[in-house]
Amino acid sequence: MFALDFHTHNMFAPAGSAIVSLPRELLLNPEDFSPVPGALHSAGLHPWWTEDDVDRMLSGLSALLRHSQVVAVGECGLDKLRGASLSCQCEVFARQVELASEHSLPMTIHCVKAFGELLHLHKTLRPATRWTVHGFRGGPKLAEQLLDAGMDLSFGLHHNADSLRLTPEHRRHFETDDSGVSLADVLRAAGF
Repeated sequence: MFALDFHTHNMFAPAGSAIVSLPRELLLNPEDFSPVPGALHSAGLHPWWTEDDVDRMLSGLSALLRHSQVVAVGECGLDKLRGASLSCQCEVFARQVELASEHSLPMTIHCVKAFGELLHLHKTLRPATRWTVHGFRGGPKLAEQLLDAGMDLSFGLHHNADSLRLTPEHRRHFETDDSGVSLADVLRAAGF
């Protein structure tokens, strides 16, 4: 039913079983990217990485997005607890939205305590591609706001069961992120 781990940091995930988020080192050195045939990846400038080397990482991101095995921009987004100032994070995020549009790629969003800002950016930037909030743990009211804005939701081991239930199946994803558990464990926790 759910064969694809929507978002993981497990670089050893079997090819084709997951969308593996590439590490910061590959944004800094995109020439080192040599994926296994059939592997799927996402690449993005995480909000925690917004305090230095931003221009270099954005340049590296642009190079990585030209690769056919990079199927999404992310994980990127906003985090009020870590990273550069929120205004800087918003600027970096907006540049990634432009890159996603240029390459016709969906976005995997990291958001911590900045959902109001994320909703505002979605409304003002009017993205041309799908945004999915990964690792969503929020309640049903927030889930409905994000879904009504046109975003999808991805759920991990820890999630709000009511939010999971109200998310339409075609807009719901499952992920292991950096949990160290299997996708089967995540699906069992979600009742599948």
